[in-house]
Amino acid sequence: MKIQQTIDGLKDLGFTEYEARIYLSLLRSHPSNGNTIAVQSGVPTPKVYETLRKMQEREVVFVVAGGDKGNQMRYSPLPYDDLLSRNKKAFLGNVDFLQNALTEIAAMSDTNWTELFVINGYAAVMDAVRSAVSESKTDIIMSLWSQELDFLYEPLMDAHQRGVSIVTLTFDQAVHVPWRNFKHHHADLIRARHAGEFNLVLDKEKTIIFQSSDERPHAVVSRHPVTIKTTLNYIRHDIYVNRIVEDFGEVMTQRYGSGLESLINDF
Repeated sequence: MKIQQTIDGLKDLGFTEYEARIYLSLLRSHPSNGNTIAVQSGVPTPKVYETLRKMQEREVVFVVAGGDKGNQMRYSPLPYDDLLSRNKKAFLGNVDFLQNALTEIAAMSDTNWTELFVINGYAAVMDAVRSAVSESKTDIIMSLWSQELDFLYEPLMDAHQRGVSIVTLTFDQAVHVPWRNFKHHHADLIRARHAGEFNLVLDKEKTIIFQSSDERPHAVVSRHPVTIKTTLNYIRHDIYVNRIVEDFGEVMTQRYGSGLESLINDF
């Protein structure tokens, strides 16, 4: 195992020596707490948390709450595929070596790459979504507000032009786009329930679920098949229901009220 060469390759991406050692330690075993990371990486304990903080700011390490006591801070790495995709242009010929070396290291882990990780902050989440949309290959389905759709319009248009199938559901207003878009039924109660909501499935391989209306906006990112299928079905069923409301609105409002409150407030 050419650990030092791998570390040197990561340093070419802007990692420090300590950051590279911590990242490789987390690839082998995560989520891990600071003490475990210090032992496995060889980074002095007083330097571990300072280094982790800087890595969090660069979004190559994420905090995972939990642990045996329920309040222990543990850390997980940005999946190496995402790291490499983010930095390919920066290290060019080094990509193939890092792909092989990091795959070999990750194979030692007993943690599946499908676990969840969290991105904090509105700007950071939207940049991650924009990047993910730009890298999509086959299909995109999402439900969102027009503000986020406006921000993502350019990468979505690029994806549409390269043949990616796109379906969107907007919560607040009808929009004119060249792909299939559905408008959510307009009612104050519905708007309140979906406030700040954003759901995205890319290529049926990755899901991003974002809540922007909290005091601390954050998104959950996952490649787990269960999360992907559940999110995909949620968006689809929301579209199905809204198509029914659109087609049979008069019957629906007579039965459930102008804002469908008798249906929505049922549970």
